[in-house]
Amino acid sequence: MTYLKQSFSNSILLLFLCLSLSACFKDLPDKIVFYQNNFDNNTKANFSIYSSAGLIDSLKITSFNNSKVFGRFNSNYVLFKMDTLPAHNAIKIEFDLYLHDQWDGNHLPPGAAYPDIWQMAIDNNPVILTTFSNGAYPQSYPNNYQPNMINSPALSNSWGVLPGVCSNEGKANGSSHYKIEYTTSHTGPLQLALNDVPNPVNSLCLKSWSIDNLRLTAIMYK
Repeated sequence: MTYLKQSFSNSILLLFLCLSLSACFKDLPDKIVFYQNNFDNNTKANFSIYSSAGLIDSLKITSFNNSKVFGRFNSNYVLFKMDTLPAHNAIKIEFDLYLHDQWDGNHLPPGAAYPDIWQMAIDNNPVILTTFSNGAYPQSYPNNYQPNMINSPALSNSWGVLPGVCSNEGKANGSSHYKIEYTTSHTGPLQLALNDVPNPVNSLCLKSWSIDNLRLTAIMYK
């Protein structure tokens, strides 16, 4: 009799757990990865690259750290556009960001009005506007840059350092690696823009950036 009571109690508990979990899971969002690119096949589908002179007719896919990356960029505006996405009310953007060589964080060179800026915008709305430092100067990331802000130490929130590629070539800490993840409410077509405003401009060997492992996910919250 004791065994039957225990068995019955266990069955009731199991049923309760199943119902509770069903109630939790039924409202989980639907997620669809609609774009993924590690650039190993040398394609930059849906991307356009601009300089101050206009559209650049170049792949801009290079080798770095034994892999292909999209870049290197300096004084460039990199635009991703996709008109048709799965049904969604939010999107998640993920990629590896590499900052190569002499990024100087929040340092203002003599006569400069701004530091080395890196920016990400979604549908023309800036969501990240920040600085990175590979040296002694502090940076603003993981926060957005503001004058008179509280500085973050160089390499804050980085995933590590890697060799430089040009002015810091051969230096073990010449590049820094960051994981960018950003989720926001969103509907309709997508326009994702990445750009830099370095000091000085058009200084590809002095400082540059690249991305890898881009993953875009459409999310439908019910």
